[in-house]
Amino acid sequence: MAGRQLLFPFHNSRLLSLMRLLNTNTLKLAEFYADIPRYAILSHTWEKEEVTFQDIQNLETASLKAGFVKVWNACARARNYDFEWIWIDSCCINKESSAELSEAINSMHQYYEDAAVCYVYLYDVSIEFHPRNPKSTFKDSRWFKRGWTLQELLAPRNVVFLDKDWVRIGTRWTLRDVVSAITSIPVEVFEGRDINTYSVAQRMSWAASRETTRAEDQAYSLMGMFGVSMPPIYGEGGVKAFMWLQQEIIKISDDRSIFAWVTASSEHDENRGLLAKSPYEFRMSGEVKASESDRIGDRSSYSFGNNGLRIHLPLESAGDDDVFLASLLCQSEKDGSFLSFYLRKTSPHQYARCYPDQLVFRPTLQPALKNIQELTVRENRVTRMSRFENRPWYDSAGMYHVDLLPSARHFHFTDTISFPVVYSPDPNRVSVQLEPWPSLSELTYKTQVTEEAFTIHLWHIDFSYYALHLGDQPFAEPSFFTDPSLDDGTVVRSDSGAISVHCEMTGRLGNQRLEIDFIDQDSLEIDFWTQTLQPPCSGFIVPYKVDSEGLDGGRMRLIGVYPSDFYMKTFQDMAYIPMSPPDDGDTAPPFRILAYGIPGKSSSHVAIGLLGPSYETFWTEFAVGRGTAEQVYQSYINRSRAGKEWLKEETFIWSDSLYGGRLTASVQERSSLQLGTHHLEWISNSISLRRRLAGGMKRGKKETGS
Repeated sequence: MAGRQLLFPFHNSRLLSLMRLLNTNTLKLAEFYADIPRYAILSHTWEKEEVTFQDIQNLETASLKAGFVKVWNACARARNYDFEWIWIDSCCINKESSAELSEAINSMHQYYEDAAVCYVYLYDVSIEFHPRNPKSTFKDSRWFKRGWTLQELLAPRNVVFLDKDWVRIGTRWTLRDVVSAITSIPVEVFEGRDINTYSVAQRMSWAASRETTRAEDQAYSLMGMFGVSMPPIYGEGGVKAFMWLQQEIIKISDDRSIFAWVTASSEHDENRGLLAKSPYEFRMSGEVKASESDRIGDRSSYSFGNNGLRIHLPLESAGDDDVFLASLLCQSEKDGSFLSFYLRKTSPHQYARCYPDQLVFRPTLQPALKNIQELTVRENRVTRMSRFENRPWYDSAGMYHVDLLPSARHFHFTDTISFPVVYSPDPNRVSVQLEPWPSLSELTYKTQVTEEAFTIHLWHIDFSYYALHLGDQPFAEPSFFTDPSLDDGTVVRSDSGAISVHCEMTGRLGNQRLEIDFIDQDSLEIDFWTQTLQPPCSGFIVPYKVDSEGLDGGRMRLIGVYPSDFYMKTFQDMAYIPMSPPDDGDTAPPFRILAYGIPGKSSSHVAIGLLGPSYETFWTEFAVGRGTAEQVYQSYINRSRAGKEWLKEETFIWSDSLYGGRLTASVQERSSLQLGTHHLEWISNSISLRRRLAGGMKRGKKETGS
């Protein structure tokens, strides 16, 4: 790595402390080297004609570009909440300077972490539907698919989502269940759990489906999440950059889950090293816990030499003289199984990873481990604290401004307990001064007609936070991982609708703004405001493409799934179809219709689902019916309502001769690392070739005895 460090393009030490911010009133840039003021930050995806650093020097020139509207609206939003300064990547970095660009890439995570609030502008989303409504385009936004936006989602303390018209959609807190479903990031992360408590493999899996314009940015965009720095060298290629990233992580971590990745099934016969080529190879690793390295004592460390990675691994024979199973000392969060991978001996002292599309489950750690008495003392990791965490505790005391939005102005402030209310000229605002010692205030609002009421409780202990309650509703205790100060929005159902209260960060330290909204009982979106998504308990991995003779080109692919699901994922060679037991009151067993075919031509349909008293039986069958996947699904529902037999409680084998070829498929329990609990396998009888498209390989079962 020394050679790479010599290429680090920081030649001007003056740049190392430079940060530019845009004034929200004048749209002029200012440079700061210390005492950086409180600022908002914009997260967005780049579109045509973004305003650059060079453009913003002349506002007349900048205003001619399409992206100027975005800059103007971002400044207006920040200015409305008393922010004098905002950081926008397109115009606050001089990308013509390689030294400045390098610094910005290494500092990007810190820029977002230090911001008082992050505004996420989603140009392709409308507030017409609530994000929990399947009709909403929120889950499909391009912002959730980009590489750089992962750290922009995780690093800031406060995140506000805005739609294409800059209307507030919600916050990371209020939409944490939706965002978790879309991104596969555990909801506990958005409730305050430190991401460093998750394994390297788990954090890599969060980036598996994200894309970047420059291949190298797949690695560079992850540096902040893992707390490493490295000089960006565009042109070295995405694979090389990702290799460098993993080597930097290895320097500060002995978590062996960094080797817990799997390739596509098409690479089954390839030999590989121990490093992944891209985040995509961690797509199945969301359940892999950090390694228990203490099991092998001081042999847990490993390092790179000029002939490869030097590491101690517990080995056992895999039934072949030259093939071994190597334990990663990592367990699955789902069932506690230990993970092992295959190694092939290529010379007396060298090995290569073989069958890289598999991580095999082992019930226990079978290899005998020597009793090692020597010790290794590890240095504590040194991390830079956020500027906000270094401030005196009394800075968090201040003023709460509570505003009734137009939808809630049939409520009126009636009473307060504890510290006095400061009345403003605006009848729809009241303000409360919180003292710099433990204090509590209660604000009560009622309607004049029905006397329906709700109370907002404002606390100040070590920091200020609030809670919304109706009547005698008990106080809700935060969970173990929940940081109450992250609660920037909540919704409570009432007799006439729902009360929504959200907290907006302002540019004035110690000042916070609460905005009260009301969702009418007759609103079609009210259920989506008040419900919470629940992760599925089961699921299928199904092939994305299938070979079959008789087809044009011999290839058909997955072209539709009904009904869709927030947790459904599509990868390059497979798709994850989640499945959960039905809600109370549902009469039909949970199932989905998969449509396979060639776009623009007719398609075949497959029904997969759950049966049995506890919905533990999986089934699949050829779905009879023509039309779209939705129409076939409805025909199954109609059959159930008509009282006809649903399906036998067994796994079906089905055949498809629609295109002149013959295919069979069946469901099997997983035996290798994958999403979900089962996988759908296909066999092309006409060519007698078994296509292992879902990861559960027979080799793993036979050689491991599982």
